[in-house]
Amino acid sequence: MSKTQPNPAYLRRVQRTRAAFRRALMELIGEKGYKALTVDEIAQRANLARATFYLHYRDKDDLLLEEFSLLAEERVNVLSQIPFAAWLPNSEDQRIDAGNKPIQPFLMVFQHVADNAGLYRILLKNPGSERLSGRIREILIESINRFAQAKAQSDPIPILFEVPVELLAAYFNGALVSSIDWWLENMDSVSVEDMTRMFQRLFFPGVRKAMGLNAEK
Repeated sequence: MSKTQPNPAYLRRVQRTRAAFRRALMELIGEKGYKALTVDEIAQRANLARATFYLHYRDKDDLLLEEFSLLAEERVNVLSQIPFAAWLPNSEDQRIDAGNKPIQPFLMVFQHVADNAGLYRILLKNPGSERLSGRIREILIESINRFAQAKAQSDPIPILFEVPVELLAAYFNGALVSSIDWWLENMDSVSVEDMTRMFQRLFFPGVRKAMGLNAEK
């Protein structure tokens, strides 16, 4: 016996409800921060019942993580459309340590962090919640893997990886999260462009070798 498919009207109602909670959360974070924010306040701002909140989420952390997960998914969709070659230094700028200009896809990643700095501070700088910091790393690794899979299907390039793609994703995630964590403390003095350049200089040498690309001259 086949399972009954969810009613489309019900699914749209669920999507509207969850979107209202996410919108209320981000509005309230901007007004009063996250730490003192309560579920009651989120529900009131969303004009929904507290009981409705708990039909969808375990707590406010759960809601926050959904917001971040959707942001990450949106970034993956955008970045996946960029040709693979655009992620690598061009032939006229082979030396990674030569002060090369920011590569557009990486610039977009760090611009996204800058645009959502408040959210990243909560997720990475909240000393009371290991669950948040652990889950954000899981979400990022999942996003990087989705990106790699999407590129393999839409933009295949005959590159011989010397390490498993999953390991490369884990490495990129660790480098990215650590870099974001540092940058959140130094955004006033380090621009998006400068942060992008520094990340490229740290990240590319090992990755080029792992991807079987020609070594730098």
